[in-house]
This record gives sequence, C-alpha cells and structure tokens, in this order.
Amino acid sequence: MNSAREYLKELIVRGQALQNPQYDINTINSASRLASVYTSNTDIQTWERDVKVFSYQYLRNHFAYTLIDNTLNNTFGSFRIGSLINYLEKVYNDFAFWDSMEEEQFDASKRQSHAEVAMYDVFISHANADKATYVDDLKKSLDKLNIQVFYDKDTLEWGDNWKDKILEGVKKAEFAIIVISENFFGREWTEKELSDFLSRQNQNGQKIILPILHKISIAQLQERYPAIADIQALDSSKYTCDEIALKFAAQLIKRLKT
Repeated sequence: MNSAREYLKELIVRGQALQNPQYDINTINSASRLASVYTSNTDIQTWERDVKVFSYQYLRNHFAYTLIDNTLNNTFGSFRIGSLINYLEKVYNDFAFWDSMEEEQFDASKRQSHAEVAMYDVFISHANADKATYVDDLKKSLDKLNIQVFYDKDTLEWGDNWKDKILEGVKKAEFAIIVISENFFGREWTEKELSDFLSRQNQNGQKIILPILHKISIAQLQERYPAIADIQALDSSKYTCDEIALKFAAQLIKRLKT
C-alpha cells in the first residue's frame, strides 16, 4: 500500500477513536500500531494538527483539500471531527487519486519530526503580572481563529511537572509570541524561554520569535535585549488583540504553504 495512504488510514482510525472512545481500533489492521484510544483535548489538537500537516503535504491537488482547510478554520464542536473523517475517507477511497500520485516516503521518523516541531502553532511567553491586563485577552483572540496555543494558564494540568511541560512547549511550538514589558525583564523563566527560542531561531535560520512591546519603548528593548532589537516588533498600544491574532494567522499560513 502507498505509505501516505497507509498513514491516512491511521489518521481516520484515530479520528474515529476521538469521535467514539469505545471504537475498537484493533478491528482495522492498519491501526494495529496505535497503542491507545485518544480522548483528551490535547489528543484532539494533536490529531487535527496531523490532519492539517497531511493535507498541506499531500492533498493540495485534491478537491478535499479546501473542504478540510475550511473545516479546520471555520467548524466547531463534535461535528468538526465527523466532517474531517468524512473528507479523509473520501480521499482514502479515491483510487484514481492514489494511482496518479507518486509513492511518498512517509515513515514514522518523519511523522515524529512533525509532532516534535509543531504540536502548537504558537507559544506565548510573558510575565505572569501581564496575564490579567493583556495576555488573557490576546489568548482569547487567538482562540477565536482556532490557533493552537501553548499558554501555561490553560495548557498546564493538575499534576504536571510545570518546568518539563513548559520546556516541551518551547520545543514543540512553531512560533513564539514574546510579550515584552517591564514585568518581563529579569524574570528567570521568561528570559530562559526567550533564550531558548533565540537559540532555535539562530540554529535553523527560520523565523520563530514574534515580539510584542507592551508599554515599553524600542530603546528599552535595545538596552535589555540587544540580540532581538533588530527583529520587527509590534506595539501593543497600536493594535488590538484581534488585529494581532489576524497578523499571526497570516504568518502561520505563510509557514504552512512553504
């Protein structure tokens, strides 16, 4: 079987398990490598991310591409998973499409690399003191666009090792929105997050850091963090949170299309 089609079958089975936790994944041979039933919100986000990556990589010439993209961006609730499964099944059963498609090398290591790099669309790095006055509203604006956000207040769960979870988020986020304020300066974890993101950006040469100056000047940024002073930043006083969320969505779309 075409390896991309085999992986698509796994996506379908994972979606069915999300839609119905009692779904017997062992009834389908291609699902035998799946170890568990996916039921948490994190699993739903991971599955939808995998669907998005697969669609962008393989289905741009298929009619289902637009349907999947519209569903991911505009549909909410349980109907969303069912719609995605329906479109994926149509692709799976489109034998003419697979006959015309060249064999793709889509092994487990490649799938793992997608998950490691892009579990979250964006990580919001910020000072706790700015949550109530600004960052909570920014997170809500990003949520409106169905952007997958690592935000410690919402992502950390009871019993998590918060340090390990934050480091995982830093590693697995496509972008980092850095809300830089006077409260940000000199904090151990905000500066560690910024340092780690800057190191990633310098290593792979790809844009990661998206700074927001919150009640500080460019001169203050240059004084405290000269390493990122040349990165184009947004001023929180000049854009609403909804406007910033739309600007981020545009950056994400550009990344996914490359």
